[in-house]
Amino acid sequence: MIRQIWVSRPRRRSRGFSALLIGMALTVTDVSMMAIAMPGIGSDLGLGTETLALIAGAYPLLVAMLLLPAGRAGDRFGRRRVFLVGGGLFALGALLAAVATGPSALAGARMLQGVGGAALAPQALALIPRLFTPKTQSGAFARLAMTASFASVCGPLVAGMLLVAAPAWIGWRAIFLVEAGLALTVMLLAARQLDHDDQVAGSGGRPAEIASFSAIIFCLVAPLYVGPAFSWPPLVFVMPAAALPCAALFARLMARAGPAALIPPGLFQAPSFRWSLAFLFLAVSAPPGFFVVLSLVLQSELGLSPIQTGLVTAGFPAGVVAGSWISGRLPLQTIARVALGVGLLCASFVLIRAILPQMTTQKLWPLRLGVLTAGLSMGLTVTSVMQLGMSGLPKPLAGAGAGAIQTMQQVCMAASIALSFALYGQALATRPGLEAASVMLWLQITSTGGAALLAATLLHGRPLLHRKDEG
Repeated sequence: MIRQIWVSRPRRRSRGFSALLIGMALTVTDVSMMAIAMPGIGSDLGLGTETLALIAGAYPLLVAMLLLPAGRAGDRFGRRRVFLVGGGLFALGALLAAVATGPSALAGARMLQGVGGAALAPQALALIPRLFTPKTQSGAFARLAMTASFASVCGPLVAGMLLVAAPAWIGWRAIFLVEAGLALTVMLLAARQLDHDDQVAGSGGRPAEIASFSAIIFCLVAPLYVGPAFSWPPLVFVMPAAALPCAALFARLMARAGPAALIPPGLFQAPSFRWSLAFLFLAVSAPPGFFVVLSLVLQSELGLSPIQTGLVTAGFPAGVVAGSWISGRLPLQTIARVALGVGLLCASFVLIRAILPQMTTQKLWPLRLGVLTAGLSMGLTVTSVMQLGMSGLPKPLAGAGAGAIQTMQQVCMAASIALSFALYGQALATRPGLEAASVMLWLQITSTGGAALLAATLLHGRPLLHRKDEG
């Protein structure tokens, strides 16, 4: 059965689209807002860096595990239905986080939010064709991207203002209360303004395929959080080994399913797609963990207020937006733009590492400059890496390729937060906070430096400038 595309009445369409915009903004800003709240959470609940890392990583870990399966769930059960369920789980998780009295309850609530976030994001994109005609869809996608970019810039600032404005007895819980209210607003708008799903003819994927895929990510990333938080129990070393049979099962199921697989095997036949995953792993994974730790250090060591911290860290997403805009206007080959981006990103982390130990509250401008430069570099890198990954894919695989790249970004974010906190926690045992953070930066410098070497190798012998006859 072929699903018919419908277009809402203008007012109904506008309200329904607002639900999608708010839902996407929630998923984009959550991690950055949580980073600003980390010092308050640690102080209020008496938590160390290892436990804070577990709480910080619970959300991106679940999003990474469930992003692709949630997209397939929308195919099977209906986009509107899954979007509503995602909003409900996100709201419930936020409410439980707001009333949590201990680290276990808070981590569990964050995991529930992660399930909701994984359901919201892909449906927000997939519902646009049901709200807009083909001629107006490109503008809707552009507005969604602009909203996500604006939200990423405002997230740290909004979190800082909430923490300053909230009564002392509420504190960091105000962030989760606001998130819960926004998620409930999303549900209300979506329930009233989005029409019910048509009869669904798509496949939601095979349970064994989905379970093995999620198990691979969990077995590889979860030990990075569980190990430091629980003094490295034996189970932590068993879990990575358990990922091997899961990977073997998933590969077999992929080969059997072919183009209908959760991750079609045909994606990996394109060399540019394989290289894009390598750059995601080496370069795009570097910043998230650093900025979560930086938000903690600026407040706990320098004594900056949440708003002051937000003003420092907001330079990064602002730079990402500007760098993404610049990237599309550079007359360079895609791989040349990747090389430029990762090279500048590595240099930015070298600069930040040099100035961080001497940082004072009276002289923050060098750090702001370094953070902004890192953001510009990241914008150049991400846009170019995504273009590199998608450029060699046939049209039937474009959607699956985009989903795989987004999932890889979430996996890298979760791993980055875990590794950064682990290195920072170890260094903190023998050094002051700012010096410990500078030691942690060797992780970012090494990974982005490796990406720069890879890009330079791929660029060797190729033309730098983009030629018109190459499209």
